[in-house]
Amino acid sequence: MSLLPYWDQNVDLDVVNWLPYCLDYNPVSVNGMHSETLRSIAALSLEMDSEFLYLRSMRSGCVGTLFRENLIDPGRDRRLNLGFSMVFGYSRLMEALLHLVSRASLEVKAGVTLCGVWDRDILLDESKVIALVSDNPLFDEEKFLEALAEVMAKAGGRKGQASFYAERFGYRRFSIPYETDDVQQLAISQLLHDFEFEETRTIVGPRPEIPLSGAGFPAGL
Repeated sequence: MSLLPYWDQNVDLDVVNWLPYCLDYNPVSVNGMHSETLRSIAALSLEMDSEFLYLRSMRSGCVGTLFRENLIDPGRDRRLNLGFSMVFGYSRLMEALLHLVSRASLEVKAGVTLCGVWDRDILLDESKVIALVSDNPLFDEEKFLEALAEVMAKAGGRKGQASFYAERFGYRRFSIPYETDDVQQLAISQLLHDFEFEETRTIVGPRPEIPLSGAGFPAGL
């Protein structure tokens, strides 16, 4: 059972075409160009089987692992971004933690949604994510991020192994389908579906893809 509600709106991210999306190098240290707090959050999210994707706010603009062009050149993003939003890759541990965070902070809401990553008109990825949002234009972003990093440090517990290997060898990004969080569960569901289909076929007849001529009808019908 999900701890967080499902948002009724998806997230679409348009990333630059030079971004090494599938095999990402320095997914942690690149965030240090924005702040040490954001670097810590990026490292700790990997320890929680998640990933920090991006942050958008009036103060920071649009920055993060998927928007490193704005980390390298902050002057490129001059758009006015009211409110605050932050997106993480989905994991059960991260969902449980952000559920507690959203309950502790009246200014922040958390929910699960579908995120599409685009390079112009090409869909690079589509995955389940957790979004933190606040519509308060006076939201104290710095204080919240410091508190979030502190909570994540207490909940992480794997002493930097994931972030170390991600930095040294690259982080290979792959997505779990939105419909399930457990690949084995998906395989079992498919097996049960196939079994049910076989039983149904004995009653309703041959599969639709079998040519009509193979079912006893004239070939020219």
